[in-house]
Amino acid sequence: MVDQSKIAEIFNDFMSLYLGREQMGIEELCKRHDYHRMLMGLLSNLDEAAKIPVPVVMKECYEVYKKYRNREMTEPDYEALIEETRKLSDKWKSNKWCTRILVELVGLLEEDDKERRRIAEEVEREMEEMEEKMLRQENAA
Repeated sequence: MVDQSKIAEIFNDFMSLYLGREQMGIEELCKRHDYHRMLMGLLSNLDEAAKIPVPVVMKECYEVYKKYRNREMTEPDYEALIEETRKLSDKWKSNKWCTRILVELVGLLEEDDKERRRIAEEVEREMEEMEEKMLRQENAA
């Protein structure tokens, strides 16, 4: 499962680096977060990031992510998510940096959803096996 606090920490650390609040280099930041894909997304296309108000865009992107994290995604949820990310991308004129951040965040949501579904399937399988075992025991008695 995606560690939500890790994603928040990556966003905060990147913002500190971007705004010059901390004396931390990119290499240290990458090592601190083990080259996490979200961080790599934030560090990509920085020439494009310079064309938009990064703190505002980060906040807007993260708000979309927060809205959908920790939930079982349905088809309508995915449709709404894609529509929201499309609108956000359009708002910032399809800025490559913004688009990359949105792609990474959607990827994290999908990863989380797949993991949640996998766990649910495992639990369901275990329950079915338990029921079958109990039925066999009842029939044997």
